[in-house]
Amino acid sequence: MTRSGIERREFLKRAGAGSAALAAFPALADASWAHGNDDNGRRRFYFQAVSGQAATLVGGESILMSGCGSFTDRSARGGGEFVHFDGTKIPSLDFINTGSWRATRFLSFEEVGTWGVGVSGILEMEIKLIPCDGPVIRGATLKIVCNIGPAGLENEPFQQEGFTLTVPGLAPFSPFTPPAGLTFFSRRCAEPEEEGD
Repeated sequence: MTRSGIERREFLKRAGAGSAALAAFPALADASWAHGNDDNGRRRFYFQAVSGQAATLVGGESILMSGCGSFTDRSARGGGEFVHFDGTKIPSLDFINTGSWRATRFLSFEEVGTWGVGVSGILEMEIKLIPCDGPVIRGATLKIVCNIGPAGLENEPFQQEGFTLTVPGLAPFSPFTPPAGLTFFSRRCAEPEEEGD
């Protein structure tokens, strides 16, 4: 195993991106979400992943992001947190920037297919980054890709599961191969019919 492979695994273990993140997704959602009205076709998104400017985690600057929210074909709302760091220096407590982010404008959604309440597709939105120290960064775009492998639902042409963050003045942060994190889109179930007494 290469040195970068060991560092990557250790980093993900420490960052908490892995199967525990998938198990946490339902806890992020309102329990009433699973059933109910269509809510005008609103879908939800959840993700926790790492993307970078280089091909490997230890090759350059990377960003760890998490987020959740909802969207329709006209609007997006939601947000999360981020830590921007230099992967060439990990493990290290140093970071370049950290804070939260908020969706500001829906750009597009391309649905690939559905599997249960799961939805495979590509969501793009404009966001603002809100650093803990420093000015708000506006005009960034966030593209989240969700493939559902067990159902054979992958976008064509293929794009890696994860997120791409484009910030004005910086090189884009793109998903690693293999991906480092998880994404999930969901839709509501149909309202269950109640049985009479």
